Amino acid sequence: MSQFRRRGFTLVELLVVIAIIGVMVGLLLPAVQAAREAARRMSCGNNMKQLGLALHNYHDTFRRLPTTQRHQGWGFSFYLGMLPYIEQNALFEQITTVGDHPAWLGHNSPQAIANRNVIRGTTITTFHCPSNPMDMNRDPGGGAITTFPSYVGIAGAVDEDKLSGATPPQAGTAGDTDQFQEQRNRPGANCCGGNNNNGILSSGGTFPVNDFLGMEKLLDGTSNTMVIGETATWMFDNGIQVDPRGVHGWQMGTDGGGRITNWNGPNSRQFNVTSVRYPINTRVWNLPGVGNNNGPNTPLRSAHAGGIQATFGDGSVKFLTESMQLPILKLLCTRDDGRVVGEY
Repeated sequence: MSQFRRRGFTLVELLVVIAIIGVMVGLLLPAVQAAREAARRMSCGNNMKQLGLALHNYHDTFRRLPTTQRHQGWGFSFYLGMLPYIEQNALFEQITTVGDHPAWLGHNSPQAIANRNVIRGTTITTFHCPSNPMDMNRDPGGGAITTFPSYVGIAGAVDEDKLSGATPPQAGTAGDTDQFQEQRNRPGANCCGGNNNNGILSSGGTFPVNDFLGMEKLLDGTSNTMVIGETATWMFDNGIQVDPRGVHGWQMGTDGGGRITNWNGPNSRQFNVTSVRYPINTRVWNLPGVGNNNGPNTPLRSAHAGGIQATFGDGSVKFLTESMQLPILKLLCTRDDGRVVGEY
């Protein structure tokens, strides 16, 4: 009878197999992560598409767009009017817009308390980018945990040469420093210290406060006018993560009445909108007009590699790269500058 000796793996062979497996995992892991991010980015784009469709449905009903406005004190953001068109009509029907400070959920007015109880615990997934590393839900006041949006409306853009009621120089002429001209700017949003006090408010975009615009006011064309952008990742204050989405939640609007014109109009804080002043994916916190209560010049940024997604007036969603020149971004954020924007 023949005898066999079973031969096992040598230590060297085992180490080689482990090394091969490690290399394969190292090759596959980035691909898996990239696939997951691609899925998250697609979901984010779908959210922004839904917001664009909601704006059009609102406009079809009322012949105007929703706005961020005052209601006897702190009123509601443009998001309120969109609720029935993103499958949140039951929530919309329970919210009261009359009385003192109805959108400031931390206030002690009867209307604020009532709305706090209605909104408490509400999650609105359409407002959240899945790639956003910041918490989806936070306390906007009074313990009413609810969604803090990953997206903001575009109030307009800032002309750094607009320093008074005088007309700033035209783009490309003597005295122009930023290749952009906008008359509808004014300083404001002064509250709570920090760089909020150096903010510039604009009304040249799609969501100027207290102003219900119709689509016909987007004179540059709906496909050329950005209406909503992302604010969906951290900023950094000397290496410390900061959430710049404000402290009052999706429902908060403004408490200033009137419209911004030429260095005139309300200078109150405006929540859930931004006046674009900085390049895409700017994450430095210590900048004029940047603050969480509430800086009017919060930069557009995202956790997507290389740029942000943006909803345009025609309902389309486009990816804007972080290499986009700032004057081009400002033109896209302005509804009626009359300048042709080429490829971007």
